[in-house]
Amino acid sequence: MRTLRFVGRGAWIALLLLVHGLVWFGGWLGLVVTFRGKAARQRWFGARLAALLIALGATFVKVGQIMSTRPDLFPPHVITALERLQDDVGAFAWRHVERTFMAELGQPPAELFARFERTPVASASVAQVHRATLPSGEEVAVKVRRPGLDDLVRFDLSVMRLFARVIAIWPSARLLAPVESVDQFGNAIRAQIDLRVEAENNRRFAANFAGDADVGFPVLHPALCTRQILTMGFVHGAKVLDAPARQGADATRLARIGFRTLLQMVFADGFVHADLHPGNILVTRAGRVVILDLGLTAELDDAARRAFAQFFAGWAAGDGKVMARLMSELSPAARVADYDAYEREVVAFVGRYHGKALGEVQVSTVAFDMMNILRRHRVRVNPVYTMCNVAIAVTEGIGKQLDPSLDLIQEALPFFVTIRAAGRL
Repeated sequence: MRTLRFVGRGAWIALLLLVHGLVWFGGWLGLVVTFRGKAARQRWFGARLAALLIALGATFVKVGQIMSTRPDLFPPHVITALERLQDDVGAFAWRHVERTFMAELGQPPAELFARFERTPVASASVAQVHRATLPSGEEVAVKVRRPGLDDLVRFDLSVMRLFARVIAIWPSARLLAPVESVDQFGNAIRAQIDLRVEAENNRRFAANFAGDADVGFPVLHPALCTRQILTMGFVHGAKVLDAPARQGADATRLARIGFRTLLQMVFADGFVHADLHPGNILVTRAGRVVILDLGLTAELDDAARRAFAQFFAGWAAGDGKVMARLMSELSPAARVADYDAYEREVVAFVGRYHGKALGEVQVSTVAFDMMNILRRHRVRVNPVYTMCNVAIAVTEGIGKQLDPSLDLIQEALPFFVTIRAAGRL
């Protein structure tokens, strides 16, 4: 039966590729004959790629979301389309929830909880979340993984790896390391479908921020946490961008807390939440910022953390030559063919944006501008740095919406002084 399912899945993937390919080609041809221009054709390609990933299912949606964190590998029109990918899907049947509880904990939800709502409050491609109450009366959120994910992910990743091997035949495509990239995406997906990884990330973040009264993470209930089940305290709050209007929260304070939190993750702890979009950041009535959905992270060792700090010190000083040198030295790809031209572009980039407040620039434009320079000169950035850069850009974008007068670099300088004095850099 498993072999038959895999054959059927392979045929379904091939059919979807054919159908979506034909739809894309028809639309592309229509744009060409109507002289709509390159930008319209690029937007159409991005839209069709996102639609294809959604049709292919959970594994491909997750890959698309992770791809959106790699602007060093993919052009802006692809990244923009993938950033909009949502993995909200229909709920799976209650019998699968009960079956998961019996397999993982040996008891149905009715015996473990005083109340367990059958209708989920959220449903995504990897898991759905149910609201429940413990016998103690504490309200909790219970994340239950979708059934059959292990086999599905294993097969889908093998298909992706096969395509990557075919793509790698072309020398220009080989520079993007397609097989290695698929392997990295696969590791990230496997980590996200094992809810024990998210639980461990939660514990680690909570320990790192134990002394910060402004930042928190959901409280875990370890006895009810397994590979397919994650039970944590239910967080009542508003999304960070809604909190000023809904709760009267101080927008400038929230922006500063966000910056400080990210700086600690990247430069002090070397352990970074790599999916910091506004929906994953809640603000409680008491004004505490609570960070959710901790499955996707990036980790920097001490050497990488120091190099990253040097990079931002170069940005703070407006020294494009230092930034160009660091990105070149840290690239896992071959040396830059025309280093002087590459350095001139980075210096010009710094000159365009250095010293401007958040309200004066479009964060995504800055990020894409730099990544375009790196792609043109075949500088392939370590994926850990890219994920950190994306986290910084997203946090900066949230800060811009909260208080456009703030300058991330100026906010960061006192932090660097503090951690340097403490010997953590």
